Order: sequence, then structure tokens, then C-alpha cells
Amino acid sequence: MKIKTVKPNDFERRYMSGIPAVFKTTHMPLQIFDIRETAGLISLPTPLYRPDYNFIVHLTHGHASQQVDAAVKHIGPHDVLFVKQGNVTALLETSDDVEGYVVVFEDSTLRHLLSKEKLIHLFSTGTVVTLPAETSHWLTPLFGLLTHELHQFSPDMAICYSLFQAALMKIIASDGGQHKSVTRSSEITFAFKELVYRHHVEQRAVSFYVDKLAVSVNYLNRCVQQTLGTAPKEWINKVNILHSQLLLQDFTKDIAAVAFELNYEDPGYFGRLFKKITHLTPSEYRASLVQSLS
Repeated sequence: MKIKTVKPNDFERRYMSGIPAVFKTTHMPLQIFDIRETAGLISLPTPLYRPDYNFIVHLTHGHASQQVDAAVKHIGPHDVLFVKQGNVTALLETSDDVEGYVVVFEDSTLRHLLSKEKLIHLFSTGTVVTLPAETSHWLTPLFGLLTHELHQFSPDMAICYSLFQAALMKIIASDGGQHKSVTRSSEITFAFKELVYRHHVEQRAVSFYVDKLAVSVNYLNRCVQQTLGTAPKEWINKVNILHSQLLLQDFTKDIAAVAFELNYEDPGYFGRLFKKITHLTPSEYRASLVQSLS
């Protein structure tokens, strides 16, 4: 059984107390939402979820905290947060004065708008990019134009894609390391991460990913260690345990059932691995969820 993913229209049903008019575009491959219209409707903190889409958050005022995989990212004015499809994420907190935009987009949109090199750069330089104030102010009216066009009765998607492409290129250009060429190591690591997000439940052996990428075990180890600072096996385990946290939110399943669903034949081994990565046992993690809900 595969871990459930959250689509844009699932998010509104699960985590929002009301549905603003802007959510009429949730069937489209590119969407944009004004944070002022949506932030107050979201019940915080949201549970961990895995989005079936990519999104970026551009804040112009206030601050917010978002968990992305195991890390909590704090963002403020002029910051752009990137969350890739397949990440485990949760919106933890927003200030009352938060302003900005959330842009939601599918992988196919990215591949259409960016070269492979730009795509890898976008999602390998860091989850949060702090923009110069001038660049942040440049993006705000552009996102306003994108919002206006997308919410027309019959939006011109060519115009929408061009506006979003300009925004992405501006963000990439603001990163000091954007002129560095994409290395073979970062390319392999990017492809490895994509494969892990798709296959980690069924395939935890490094040999599977080595075969898919047509590289040696030593070379994959070197690439992933250089780029992520961890070994491939440790990364696979980390993704698995992060996703087990999604399943543990379903209190109708006991911990052994969650372990079996993730193809761990020994629940004891699953529990030890869970504690090694999260510093909590599965039972302690569940207790923390109950405390949060209360």
C-alpha cells in the first residue's frame, strides 16, 4: 500500500477552515495564491504530508516556519522557500502580518520552463534563498500579474508560463552560486533523490539505485556524500522514516502495522531506526502528536 499524497485540492479540504475564491484554479498545472487570503484559514500546525506537487513561498512581510523533511525552515521578508514534490512537509507557524505568494506547479511545468542545468540548480542550492530586497520587490508585481491572468475566465497559459519562467530565472540569478556549472556529482545526486522519493518503500537496497543510474556503488557513495553530506543508505533510511511519520498519524494502525506497510519485517528494527533518526521512539512520536492535538 502506497503512502497517501496530498494534491492541491486535498490541502484545502484537510487543513483549511474555509475555501477562498482563489482556490477555483486548483485543477491547473500552475497555480498562485495570495498568502493574505489563505493564511488565516489554515489550522496550524498542519500534520506532516507529502505534496503531489512542487511549490515555492515568497514572503514580502512577516515570517513563517515550515518543516521540510527533517529540517525546520524559518523564512522572513525577501525569502523564497522551495518544496519539491516528494518532500515530507508541514506548515508549522505564520505571523499575523504574513504577506506574499505561494506558487504551486507540477514537474511537467518545470521541465517545460527550465533547462536541466537550471532545474538541478534550483533544487540543489538550498531550500531557502534570501533575495536582495530589490529582487524581492521586482517579483511582487510579477506575481500580481500572474495571479490576475490565472484567475481570468480563460487564462492565457502561454503568458502565465512566461511570467513564472521570468520569476524562476530571476530567483536563480540572485543566487551567488548560480554561475557555477552543474557537476556530474550534483546531477547524479539529484537523480538519486528523485528515484528514492518514488521507490523507497519497495526498494531500500543501494544496489537498486546503482543499477538505475548505471554507476558504481563507490561513485554513488562519493556523489551523495559530497552533495548531501550523508551516505546513500542513510538517505534512503531517512526518507523512509520521515514517511513513516505520515503513517503514524493514522491512530487506527499500530506501530507494527506501520512497519510492515513500509516493508520492515522486524518492527523492533524499525523502532530502533526510527529513534536513531528522529531521537524519539515511534510511541513517543505518537504521544507528541496527541499532545499537539490537545
